[in-house]
Amino acid sequence: MPRFFRGNESDSDSDYDSSSDSGASDIDAQQQKSAATSNRFAQAAFDSDSDEDNVKRVVKSVKEKQLDQITDLSKVILKAVRADEWKDVSSDFEKAATVAVKISKNAKAQGLPRVYIRCLYELEEATDKGRSKEELNRLNADVVRSFNKIKQRVRKYNKDFAKQIAEYKANPMASDEEDGGDSSAESAGDQVVPKQRVSVKAKGKARAAESSSESESETGSSESESDSASESESGSGDSWGSESESESESESESESESEDEHEGEGHVRYSRWLKKEPTKKAEVKKTVKKEKAPQKATPQPGATEEEEDDGFTTVGKGGKPAAKAVITAEKLGEHLKSIIESRGRKNTDKKEAVAKLENLLTIAANPLQKVNVLMALVSAQFDSSGNVQYTPVDLWHKTQTTINDLLSLLEANPTISIFESADVVEDSNDFDYAGEPVALRGSIISFIDRLDDEFTRSLQNIDPHTPEYVERMRDTVPLYVTIVRSQHYFERIALKDSMCRIVLRRLEHLYYRTDQVNAHVEANVAKLPASAASTIVPPSIAGDMEAIIHNLCTFLYQNSEPLLRTRAMLMHIFNHALHKRYYVARDLLLMSHIQENVHQADVNTQVLYNRAIAQLGLAAFRLGKIQDAFDHTLELVSSGRQRELLAQGVTQQRTQQLSPAEEQLQRQRQLPFHININLELLECVFLTSSMLIEIPYMASANNNPEARRAPVSRLFRRMLDFNERQVFIGPPENTRDHIMAAAKALATGDWESARDFIQDIKIWALLPDSDEIKEILASQIQIEALRTYLFTYATQFESVGLEELATMFGLSNGKVYSLLARMVYSGELQASIDEVGGVLVFSRANFEVSSRLQQTALTLANKVNTFADVNERMFELKINGGNAPGDRQQGGSDQGHRNQGERDGRTNQQRSGAGGSRDGQRGGSGSNQNRKDGGGANRGRNPRRGGGGGGGGQRRGVGTRR
Repeated sequence: MPRFFRGNESDSDSDYDSSSDSGASDIDAQQQKSAATSNRFAQAAFDSDSDEDNVKRVVKSVKEKQLDQITDLSKVILKAVRADEWKDVSSDFEKAATVAVKISKNAKAQGLPRVYIRCLYELEEATDKGRSKEELNRLNADVVRSFNKIKQRVRKYNKDFAKQIAEYKANPMASDEEDGGDSSAESAGDQVVPKQRVSVKAKGKARAAESSSESESETGSSESESDSASESESGSGDSWGSESESESESESESESESEDEHEGEGHVRYSRWLKKEPTKKAEVKKTVKKEKAPQKATPQPGATEEEEDDGFTTVGKGGKPAAKAVITAEKLGEHLKSIIESRGRKNTDKKEAVAKLENLLTIAANPLQKVNVLMALVSAQFDSSGNVQYTPVDLWHKTQTTINDLLSLLEANPTISIFESADVVEDSNDFDYAGEPVALRGSIISFIDRLDDEFTRSLQNIDPHTPEYVERMRDTVPLYVTIVRSQHYFERIALKDSMCRIVLRRLEHLYYRTDQVNAHVEANVAKLPASAASTIVPPSIAGDMEAIIHNLCTFLYQNSEPLLRTRAMLMHIFNHALHKRYYVARDLLLMSHIQENVHQADVNTQVLYNRAIAQLGLAAFRLGKIQDAFDHTLELVSSGRQRELLAQGVTQQRTQQLSPAEEQLQRQRQLPFHININLELLECVFLTSSMLIEIPYMASANNNPEARRAPVSRLFRRMLDFNERQVFIGPPENTRDHIMAAAKALATGDWESARDFIQDIKIWALLPDSDEIKEILASQIQIEALRTYLFTYATQFESVGLEELATMFGLSNGKVYSLLARMVYSGELQASIDEVGGVLVFSRANFEVSSRLQQTALTLANKVNTFADVNERMFELKINGGNAPGDRQQGGSDQGHRNQGERDGRTNQQRSGAGGSRDGQRGGSGSNQNRKDGGGANRGRNPRRGGGGGGGGQRRGVGTRR
């Protein structure tokens, strides 16, 4: 029978079959095969029991199993962390945390193993160090989510193990030593599995060799084959107790025959896969191999890290070792050109490019080479920041240092100049530079713009209420010095366009600050050696900030384009208003006519215009110009969008939904926090100005019934009405409450309470001259209280003494006299001043509208007269059959004249009725005979009117007709 059909039989059976008589029947062979198969499982169970009896069993408690489990999980987590397998880390960490809870409950005295504490520490370190956006993009989305999840989980979880983690930080080596044995055993175990597979293959080869050798000769070749197999297994460094080694060591034929018999029958030997302790012979072989292994060459003390290649050799084309490129100053241009050309390409390592350029900078032999390398280095450093919100602070500092080095080289070598329009010389040899004039293509102003923009972007994204923002603000002065240095360079080479742009950058750092702060900044600029040669800001005006800003703005007025001139004008206006030069700022704004075309400007210019107008309103308020302050701030505050208009935030409206792109664009336009105008202060100024204007205007409604329909400030009137509708009003708490309470007190003439409420507002402390402003407001409240009192009670007095008014409102006699004279002259009061008696005499016209009831009655009478006129006209149309009253000619000319007379009588009676109504209010119709015809003549013409020229007679006539 062929060997293929007898694969499950043992080698001994196959030998026996081959040597036995060839006349054996196939039926006996099949019976033997079925018997062997039926006894296979029984024999396997017997072998497993016999093998297990030889292995020493270890019984572990629940605590020990839990400790082993958490130790294994900790090691798996550490490996997964190093491999960035955060999905596995997340799942294993949850398992380890569950086991840790059980251990802490069951084994409080023993505690958790140190390897678990080490795992927690390294997890915290790995998650806290942060990842750049490029690193996160390389990972899978699930891995990134798992990373963020485990980062939050570890941060909260480690708070319960803060003490153990602190102890591990204090002595980490002890934990490493404790885990060293486990890690070595683990590494050894990792090496065992593949080596065991190799040994099994070797055994198969040995058996094949034995079977072939037996067919050829019956010599002792089997022993040599087993020896070669054992040598191959020992060469592989096997630490498992393989059976082939035991056979070679003992050279026992009975064991090998029994083993081959079991293998031929297909039985499973479970003891083969159990890990056993290495024998002494195997340990000796290991030590011998370690001694024979080639030792790694120790690096020379002068060698660099690049020379220590860890045994690896760079291979080029054809498998030959590639020679390392040696960069010299003569070939620096070629290497620099290759680096510049690789910029922007895909899969280009930006950080590696920066490192290469820094290396080239050390090799450069002359200033020209250094300038070329520095320009490329600045661009590479800006590119290396990646797609982040802003350039990291340390990288920004390096870039600023590189730009300062470039400016220092240009200042020390006047023959080297950089222009945007310079010709590019490709075959130039910069190694032979000897100081001749050279023009390079480049843009220093673009470097400065990018540096300043990155600084502004960092301030936009840093929380202004943290020390980090204050620390970042310290870079303002070095940045300003860099800007001034570049301005001096542009002045030397006469680049007008770049000069205008850099002067505007300098002005942007000065216009919003006070003169005291700017003087400190300019003190650092005065130390520059090139400041003495500046023509824009000569040394003669050093320290005079008003003159410096004036010179900078004047230079832009004369040399720049319209957009830069507009921005310079607005910054100049803002600076004048900031320093309380209101009239200069106002005249500059009116003469420039910016307000006529500002709606066509870009968004940043419109924001600057809004800031200038707001600061102008604050300046007017500080001078006591209440009406001007109200006019400047009215449109800005009433819009309800102060944050967007001043670029100080984004206010989400209920009716307006911004897309994420629009919201991101709005946030990019925001100004840094230290440049912002205080919106609460701006609102306080507007509401205070509105109170001082609106309250007297509301009181004057007694003389003008239509005044309430056109409020001066709708926002203030709405707030006041809402406050009056409140059922319970407590003491004022915020700025609005104080102003509303002061408005109510001012309306009743209680100027002292109004003054106290206004002066109690804490926001006035933000103004530099708060005490002076409070005195101005107190005086203004006294004046407006006097005006409100006169408007309210003018109908109740015939005359009032000037001294009494002065005493009542705490004003001088001259102040009261001038105020009353102005009110009488402007027509606000129907009165006259008796200088001899010192009294204010009200005219009789004031008594015509003496009370609110009389005003309402007069308005009602006028409306009734209008209604009667309409009613009569409708009645005439009805009785004439739809024709006009003049079309009826049936009764001849006399009838027509009578109808005409009736119509005239009705008209006259209607007019006299209104007059009679008014005369009746003034004391009877007899006093009004000279001004209007009474009802006598009309009564003769039209007897149906019911007599009487008064308003009552008119209403009765109308009732009769109905």
